[in-house]
Amino acid sequence: MSKPRLVRFEISTRAPLPAGEQVFVAGSQEVVGSWRPDGLPLTRASDDLWVGAAACSSREPLEFKITRGSWDTEEVGDDGKIPENHRLEPGGEAVVRRTVLRWRDAARARTPKITGSYRVHEGFRSAFLRFDRTVIVWLPPSYAQQPDRRYPVCYLQDGQQVFDPQTSSGNQDWEVDEWCARLMAAGEMEEIIAVAVYSTADREPEYHPSLAGASYARFLVEELKPWVDREYRTLPGAASTAVAGASLGGTISFFLAWSRPDVFSAAACLSPAFRFQGDRFCPDLVRNAAAVPGIRLFLYCGLGDPLERELAEGMSEMLALLKTRGVEPGARLAVVEDLEGRHHEESWARHTGAWLRFLYGKG
Repeated sequence: MSKPRLVRFEISTRAPLPAGEQVFVAGSQEVVGSWRPDGLPLTRASDDLWVGAAACSSREPLEFKITRGSWDTEEVGDDGKIPENHRLEPGGEAVVRRTVLRWRDAARARTPKITGSYRVHEGFRSAFLRFDRTVIVWLPPSYAQQPDRRYPVCYLQDGQQVFDPQTSSGNQDWEVDEWCARLMAAGEMEEIIAVAVYSTADREPEYHPSLAGASYARFLVEELKPWVDREYRTLPGAASTAVAGASLGGTISFFLAWSRPDVFSAAACLSPAFRFQGDRFCPDLVRNAAAVPGIRLFLYCGLGDPLERELAEGMSEMLALLKTRGVEPGARLAVVEDLEGRHHEESWARHTGAWLRFLYGKG
């Protein structure tokens, strides 16, 4: 009798699942339910990551599907179609990593709520990171009418939070699409292309410069940006390329601009975690830099909840360090504090117009 093999499942969901929801593996072997839709219950590791394991036969293939407990809630592709069974060939221990793009019960109703013209690119693969990810490219109003024109680009982290309330936490996005459309129509900012890069189950290490941040930087610089520059009419130089993000996304955005000024000339960092849980990578980066890059920075933090107040201490330290390096508030540095600002998309959305005006404002 052959020894069972352990199969570990790490299932990400593009949209976070609310409390009360659960993810299951339904498969061809008894340990995953013999095709019961709730065969193997997975454990919530976060709102968009579910994990579990099963001792499967090593001599038989394992076919399986992902559900939320019934066939009415099984995984479907972004086109709404039910995919073929996933299949794991016989062999030794294995780890199955998948991202569920949509669910069958939501496929018909799920129309993106994004203002303006945009294109969704699913399953963008990286040689440097574990998980594929979704990328949304938002196009400025004149893009289709002026085929010879090229545009600056802003790369935004946590892309599911950027444009669409349906994919964002608490049904509140950063309203980057609405703010861009409004400010461009009023002539208050130049037209840009906004590239929203979804985060994955590896968000925390990827957005930590001291962990997998260097690999995430290689993904943006060596893979995603060259692809965007080929596929879209961009101004590819550093002077026309910026990054933005919130929380750890703000931290990695600062790191990207500071460490790669040959690629990015500006960063908007909302509630950045410069000194969170003892991590001092970014302050030390500024303190020990041989030369100060000529980048532009928008730094924001709230004071409306305990986490924001803790992050504000780190931002204050960063501002003091920048001052010692000759970077003062003005054309190169904008500093905003919000007494009522919380660590939440609603607060960040209130300041989207401010950082867009700072980075791309006219006049």
